[in-house]
Amino acid sequence: MKRNVFSGLLLLIMLAPLGHAAEFSRQGTQVTVHHGDWTMQYALDKGTGTLAWHQTPVLKAFHSEALRTGEMVALNSEQAASRDANWEKIVDPQRGPGEKLTLTSRFADGATLALHLWFFNDARWFLSDLTVTAASEMAISRLAPIVSGFADIGPGNDKRIYTTPYSNNFDFGVAPVNDFGLGQNGTDRFANPVEPMVKFNGVSHWVTALFDNQTRHGLVAGAASVQKWKSSQQLGEARVANGPLSGFALYNWGGVQRGTVVSSDLFFLGYFDDYRDGLETYGKTYNQGEPRLNWKGAVPVGFNAFYSHDSYGKARDMEDITDYVANHLKPLGYQYVNMDGGFQPESYPQGMKTFADYVHQRGLKAGGYLTPFTIYENWLDLPIDNTGYTHRDACLHDDKGQLVKTYLGTYALDMSHPAAQYIVRRNIKNYLAWGYDYLKLDFLDMGLYEGRHHDPAINGMQNYRIGMKIMRDEVLASGHQVYLNASIAPLLPAAFTHGRRAACDTSLGVADYSGIERQAFNSAASWWSNGTLYDFNDADMFLPEQLLLGAGRLGQLAALRLATTVALGGGHWLVGDNLPFIDEDRRAWIENKALLNVASAGIAARPESMTNFYHAGAHSPSMLTRPDGNGGRYVGLTNWQNKAQRWQLTRAELGLPADKDYQITDIYSGRHWQTKNGNATFFLNAGETALLHFSSLTRTAPQGGANLLQGIIAVKGEKNYQWDLTQPTVLNKIVIKETTPFAMRNYTLSWYDGTIWKKLAQGYIVGDERTFSFPGVHAQRLRLEFASLEGKSGAPTLEAYQQTSSVYTMRISEDSVAPAETRVDVQGKNQLMQTFTLSHHDLPKLDFWLSEHYVDAVPGDNFRIRIVELDAHGLPQKNLFTAALPPFNLPAEPAHYSVFPRLTGLKTNQRYGVIFSSEGSVAEPSGKNSYATQVGRDNPWPGGVLRTSKDGGKSWQDEPEYDLLFTLYSAQPGEQHD
Repeated sequence: MKRNVFSGLLLLIMLAPLGHAAEFSRQGTQVTVHHGDWTMQYALDKGTGTLAWHQTPVLKAFHSEALRTGEMVALNSEQAASRDANWEKIVDPQRGPGEKLTLTSRFADGATLALHLWFFNDARWFLSDLTVTAASEMAISRLAPIVSGFADIGPGNDKRIYTTPYSNNFDFGVAPVNDFGLGQNGTDRFANPVEPMVKFNGVSHWVTALFDNQTRHGLVAGAASVQKWKSSQQLGEARVANGPLSGFALYNWGGVQRGTVVSSDLFFLGYFDDYRDGLETYGKTYNQGEPRLNWKGAVPVGFNAFYSHDSYGKARDMEDITDYVANHLKPLGYQYVNMDGGFQPESYPQGMKTFADYVHQRGLKAGGYLTPFTIYENWLDLPIDNTGYTHRDACLHDDKGQLVKTYLGTYALDMSHPAAQYIVRRNIKNYLAWGYDYLKLDFLDMGLYEGRHHDPAINGMQNYRIGMKIMRDEVLASGHQVYLNASIAPLLPAAFTHGRRAACDTSLGVADYSGIERQAFNSAASWWSNGTLYDFNDADMFLPEQLLLGAGRLGQLAALRLATTVALGGGHWLVGDNLPFIDEDRRAWIENKALLNVASAGIAARPESMTNFYHAGAHSPSMLTRPDGNGGRYVGLTNWQNKAQRWQLTRAELGLPADKDYQITDIYSGRHWQTKNGNATFFLNAGETALLHFSSLTRTAPQGGANLLQGIIAVKGEKNYQWDLTQPTVLNKIVIKETTPFAMRNYTLSWYDGTIWKKLAQGYIVGDERTFSFPGVHAQRLRLEFASLEGKSGAPTLEAYQQTSSVYTMRISEDSVAPAETRVDVQGKNQLMQTFTLSHHDLPKLDFWLSEHYVDAVPGDNFRIRIVELDAHGLPQKNLFTAALPPFNLPAEPAHYSVFPRLTGLKTNQRYGVIFSSEGSVAEPSGKNSYATQVGRDNPWPGGVLRTSKDGGKSWQDEPEYDLLFTLYSAQPGEQHD
């Protein structure tokens, strides 16, 4: 007992702050500072200094410099006429007590450079800044407190650089110190940018790291404040592998600042046993100087319309999506319905409030979209309310007096102009008045442009800060809790929004990277900004299928790779797909409570090991981990390679205690098993991903059902494959894996009971993997048919199980089968309605045929599917469900589409109707530019009739010889339909 008490006291002593301060000494012209393990020596007779960690030289012969506009040569501390040093104690309100060293270099023309070095007690880092003075006004375009031709971290066999981009138009990267590889690494993007991948220039914006990937020790350097300038670091390639960098500089740039005294921002420099801890420390240190905007609510979980509806985000359809979220996802914690670019309110501005009110009436939060720093060309000569200015007056000009045009073809605002400030303030106040709860602030980099400002003292960074401060302060003053999210934004400054997008849009790849892997490596590289610079990182949206892309939609493996990326990204879970059309196996991910728990925690996972991603073209880091808050750990594994990969997971690597047994749970499948002391081996095939939870052992692992088709060879027929089980076998789940993903089109999955074939499921495309769950059947054979193949494809793999499944269980209950005829009259006021009755009390899913009949344009409106209750005269009397598909990327040939109304409580003695319409499109007598559906003759649906309307649904006429070809499903027990 005494030993335990003593150990506890010793631990308290070790954890208590020791208050160690930096020590200063001077002998002649040699100045020395000892600061923990740092030693800095500065030669006043030379104007250069050396920085060492322990006995390891980190920087050699560093100097300071300032560039005056119009001069080719910078003021350089090495060229000064005289130099002096001053040492003083300080107490910083945010960072506590410390010491400050000022090294002043005086020049023959009367100018001075004053390098300030700030050492805080017990810190493994220090800060620096630079001030230049002169007797008369000067114009300064660059300030560099520290410039060196040598930077190193001591011994190491795998030394690399880590670089951050200017904005998330560009990318984080890692490369060997002696081969920086390639990059775009642009800054301000103007109209018609050309941005090829070229030799990387070694410039890291905002923060950088020099580290060894084996020992993880490393140097972290970056901007400690971003008040006045843009801030970057210049790195020079090492001449040999694992050698010292040939160049290293911390510098401010961006426009000019004038005066007799001009100062830089603060810079951070620290050495760490683990550079990942160093980046997190850097983020916390920056936050001390300019605290982030704290969010008092939960992590945003909900829906965003950008990838689902693009520019066809009609208000009425977004209200239907709102109903869907409220009815089916709100109980799981989904709160937000966010409109992105492309939203079309019923009217403006009244329609904006109308939509927000509708969302609020459904108990949800409304999200909006704003590009605050840009205006469109057709606005230029329009007056700005009652200001006396036009929009042209508010625009930024270049040095030739021309308007600065952005890479979107719009024009940048000059935030130093009162008219621009009015525009930004008015726009944010409008959203506040409309009641929006979330704002995506997009293309914020356009506020950073350099140019000829209305106020000549303003540069790009100050321009940006003016606009961001207006928006932040208006939100704070409103008293309304509004989540602000920055997109296409600089990493710093970070005090104006709650979150920031980690990468560019997921739909946009770069170099040889898919958009998903690009999102993954940028999210992995920026984990440390989560909870430091920003409350939450934003890894863009989760796209279960990306239905907007038609046949080019995501396969299951790609979608799950994105799910792992977003869930571990640290702060957003916004589903960006057309919810009522997501297949049932993908919907299981949206409703996966364990996955939602990971995503909604708002904690970013960090990479266990870096790869040379982006600069050297290596894959994204394959393993990310984070604590679960209860002594366990989440582990994300993704095999980005085209071959199988195996991981040896050890308790030491995962940071788990050695004296415990653990349960491992696969978040996606729910499967769980035990591991001794946290050690485990995990295997993934090419392209696969896993999200694992290591937790205290709480239950025994269940026995999963075996693949009932194991060893059974597929027999190829004419446009079909069959698997013979030899005897009736009970199964309730089938998994299809295509050898060539998306090759099969319009497939049907059936089972044979010994007498007849019966349908289990059908659809347009399979992809790389599809899972179906249904009430148990006694199948003797299974058959997979397809109407066509895109390219060559081998036999698909079929797996069959008798086991529980997270995939929604459904069966086909009614089906119309007949020779098909195409109808192309769904446009304008022309509508089709198929009436039907049910033999069951639910309608979870409905299949129908759809294609495009576009001749010279796409329809001007979405394709809508409504399910209605009919009165005694066969007229709609109650709307039960509505969903809409945008016109993009529909197939030219008829395709089997599925919609998931998820209706329950229906009546078997009630007549219902499914209505197809596109009210906002133009009716053409020829039917061109129309949506196309499939109907059959000779009454293929005895329980109903096809009806048409020419007046937008006011009156209906029967077409008794026709029926829509469609299929109804039920989740209730019953006989399978043949």
